[in-house]
Amino acid sequence: MIFRIVGFVLLLLSFPVRAQTVVSFADTVKKVLPGVVSVSATKILAEPPEMMLALRGSPFEQFFKEVYRDGGFDAPKSILLGSGFVYDQDGHVVTSSHVVENMSEVMVTMNDGTVVAGKVLGKDPKTDLAVIKIEKENLSPVVLGDSDQAEIGDPVLAVGNPFGLGNTVTAGIISARSRDIQVGPYDDFIQTDAAINRGNSGGPLFDADGKMIGVNTAIFSPSGGSVGIAFAVPSKMVKTVADALIKDGVVKRGRLGLKIQTVTPEIAKTLKMPKPYGALVAGLDPASPVVKSGIKVGDVVIAFNQKEVPSMRALPRMAAETPVGSVVPVTVWRDGKKTDLSLKVSEMPEQVFAKVLPKGTNKETFETKRINLLGVTLAEPTADVRQKYHLPKNATGLVVVNVMPRSDAAVKGLRAGDLLVELDKKTLSSFSSAEQWEKEAAELGQESAFVLIDRNGERFFAVVKFIPVP
Repeated sequence: MIFRIVGFVLLLLSFPVRAQTVVSFADTVKKVLPGVVSVSATKILAEPPEMMLALRGSPFEQFFKEVYRDGGFDAPKSILLGSGFVYDQDGHVVTSSHVVENMSEVMVTMNDGTVVAGKVLGKDPKTDLAVIKIEKENLSPVVLGDSDQAEIGDPVLAVGNPFGLGNTVTAGIISARSRDIQVGPYDDFIQTDAAINRGNSGGPLFDADGKMIGVNTAIFSPSGGSVGIAFAVPSKMVKTVADALIKDGVVKRGRLGLKIQTVTPEIAKTLKMPKPYGALVAGLDPASPVVKSGIKVGDVVIAFNQKEVPSMRALPRMAAETPVGSVVPVTVWRDGKKTDLSLKVSEMPEQVFAKVLPKGTNKETFETKRINLLGVTLAEPTADVRQKYHLPKNATGLVVVNVMPRSDAAVKGLRAGDLLVELDKKTLSSFSSAEQWEKEAAELGQESAFVLIDRNGERFFAVVKFIPVP
């Protein structure tokens, strides 16, 4: 019995025991903290709060004059707290654009408690980044890392000024890459589960080696507090934007002059593409150099500057990072094969102004034509039709006046007032052109049409399935 007990004990001891290792980031934190700052932005409000006006002449007036010392009750302030980091030895500090937007005064608090005045050199709302200039010697800039090398699962540290508490460090991992959260045209966020709260905006995200790989800019939170989903601008984009703001005060971005849309699996199948990727060209800007490039409406841009275009939203980002005036090679998918072209990158304008269209009327004195295969009723763009559907004088194509309920055209979102510009890349200019297309489609035994639609001046493609013949 004794031997059996000893043998059992020895058997237990023979199993490997995994040591519990506790990872400490203390050395990394000591290295990065001197480069992290807190940002306090103040705005003088146009009108003092009503409560402050009510206290004028009371014993409390002196107290509030101290609070609003730039003018007592006549100069109430709005104060926004954020985070930032020292970008270089020249005194440039990077933070979030929304932290300093329309602010009258910016103060930067260093890690040692020193407070210095800052001047906003430039802001880029499209990426939510800004650069502040401070006058201070012996700075400790952060070390920029390569965000392209950061992988899902890598540990990260977020440092910032949550709720005005001062430099606070939280840890987590990269939980996703290339997130598009629909807040800007160049969304390419690093997602992390590190605790990030209000006040962390503009603060750096470090990798385990203490290199800055992102700038914390947004959180997903139903409650307003951290729920473990936060987003950071990649350091590669930060460097491009910060360098431009330091040099010129603005970011000059490249544009292609293309109106593009997503290549869905359905569109990819229709165009005989090997997979759904790239950006489908739905229109060309006539004022852009792209009209001389050879690119056509209906092409799919699948490579730009010798790099694959993985999705529609990737192409504007790739163009924005290309120097204005550059001539770059592009590859398009056309007629079932690849075609190599080149185009010149122009400069992105700051603003695009909307067109004002004339008001319509209820008069309906126009002919219509029903396309039975699609389940839509069309009209030619006569003066009455243009007036009714608020269309410009140069409207081309056939105007949708009715869509059959529960048809695929209705499912795809076609509606009255849309212009059908092309069917299977055949231009629609009259009822006869629509009749000719319908005849050919029936003879070929097609099951769907590749439709180019113009809606309020914006063009896009859709694959519309035919209505089954009873």
